Amino acid sequence: MGKEKRTVKKKIFYSNTLMVLVTLLIFLAVNLVIAKVYIEIIEQDFRESITWSDNEEDLEDVLQELTVYKNAFIFLLLLDGVICIGVLLFISQLFTRNLTNHILKPLNELADGANRVKNGDLTVPIAYQGESEFEDACHTFNNMQSHILTEQEKNRKYEKARTDMVAGISHDLRTPLTAVRGTIKGLMDGIASSPEQQKLFLETAYRRTGDMDALLQRLFYFSKMETGNMPLHMEKVNLAVFVNRYVRGKQDDPKKIEHSILADVGEDIWATVDPEQMQRILDNLLENSLKYAEADELRIKVELSKKEQTAHLVFLDNGQGVSEEKLSHIFEEFYRCDESRNRKEGNGLGLHIVKYLVEAMGGSVYAENLEGLAVHIIFPLAEENENG
Repeated sequence: MGKEKRTVKKKIFYSNTLMVLVTLLIFLAVNLVIAKVYIEIIEQDFRESITWSDNEEDLEDVLQELTVYKNAFIFLLLLDGVICIGVLLFISQLFTRNLTNHILKPLNELADGANRVKNGDLTVPIAYQGESEFEDACHTFNNMQSHILTEQEKNRKYEKARTDMVAGISHDLRTPLTAVRGTIKGLMDGIASSPEQQKLFLETAYRRTGDMDALLQRLFYFSKMETGNMPLHMEKVNLAVFVNRYVRGKQDDPKKIEHSILADVGEDIWATVDPEQMQRILDNLLENSLKYAEADELRIKVELSKKEQTAHLVFLDNGQGVSEEKLSHIFEEFYRCDESRNRKEGNGLGLHIVKYLVEAMGGSVYAENLEGLAVHIIFPLAEENENG
């Protein structure tokens, strides 16, 4: 048979018993010494009080009687000690049992909770009320269990989003790939007989490959974000100049179709950012408006101002906005307000990348509904620098 395990209950009982026994034995030993000294003193005084003229037989009787009383006294003292030890051990056992019950109850609750967690049940918290220290331990366990449950739910949603994204990528790639394939097949079959038709077919195929390249670039970009391999090259930038230059570039873009974009920029405003990533942020916001605003005549405005020692950039459109219950989720990775992929192409990464980059550069971002969707980006101001 294996060695018997030590338990808290036994440890407390043995400790209390040993404490009581040692205390009582010391107390009994001290009392026995004191009693012996006291008896010897009485006996000596008694002997001195008896003169030699007394009858010797009476003296012997008295001494014998004194011995009897002395032995009786010692016996009663020992009996009293034994009774006290027995009573105290019994009382100690009662208190020990009560104490161990108080200690073992939360320990048993924690053990049951750990077994539930081991079996995958994270929904039942420990309902213990008692001593503060044990309540704190159980409360900490419940917090841990709740945190694990939250992380599991988050991971479950994340994995589902990843699965949906893979399906979405397949859909998004299939459309331009089919178009390129059909165009090449048409050229091979001689459908485009004239040089003009051939040029048109080739331009269509080239444009579709650009769509696929943009999608793959975004996925590659997201992969770099997840692995922490996204370098930032921070420098002081005059955001007023940067925004004006960006908007002018989009206004002169020959590909611009059925939308207008304006800048409302005041004085020079400096912030420490990565210019390349700022370009990506504005591109993603523009793409988001173009895909989801659903306005008959889409109007986009980029505003920039100083507010309480911060650079406050607002990118807004006149579209339909986002429902309030979904507004707080639009920056989550893979999140799509429109669940039907047949209506809008997209992978739910654009605004998540915006949030990631803004926060990586020390800023913050949030969205609200005004005339349409308004995305607010805030950066701390940097010292003005003529050289940028």
